[in-house]
Amino acid sequence: MKPLLSLLTISMISACAVPPTPASRTNVPDSGVSAPSDCQEATDFAFIARFNLTLALRPNEKTERQFSGRLEWRRDAENDRLLISDPLGRGIAQITHPVGGHFLLQLADGSQREAADAEQLLDETLGAPLPLAELAAWVAACPGKGALVEPDAAGRPWRVRESGWLLAYRYDDENAPRPARLDASLESVLKLRLVFESWE
Repeated sequence: MKPLLSLLTISMISACAVPPTPASRTNVPDSGVSAPSDCQEATDFAFIARFNLTLALRPNEKTERQFSGRLEWRRDAENDRLLISDPLGRGIAQITHPVGGHFLLQLADGSQREAADAEQLLDETLGAPLPLAELAAWVAACPGKGALVEPDAAGRPWRVRESGWLLAYRYDDENAPRPARLDASLESVLKLRLVFESWE
């Protein structure tokens, strides 16, 4: 069992669903359009969100691995800091990344792991690829230049296809600059749902 998975609380959660089409959404071809040219990745943000993570079946397994909890992510010009907690708010893992340094994973039992890139660390820990660099842009609803984007009526990303991932956003209202929910899925490998509780 991967170190972090042994600490995560397993919960019976539904698989991530794609949000329904907004009634006011403009018609966009299924092939999508290029990402907005004025979309810039947010360098600084902080949020608290609930997460649901579903991982694909492994050999000899009969059920999917499903986990839930809370995620606090603070990102600025000097550091990335992610705190992962169980559904009761008890911290079980923290990932930090100072500029120019390695990614460091600290578990609740005091053990630590270090890696040169986040993908390696998360793949070794979770047993599934989770691109932290791209996710930092995706949570801010800022897909890359090569992404296929279907906007909502307000021009914000609604459905996005990028690097094999399907992203689906939901906003609280037509003026909300930040998403209220993000569903991200990588084919049949994993599904991640983030329900944002607060943004800074």
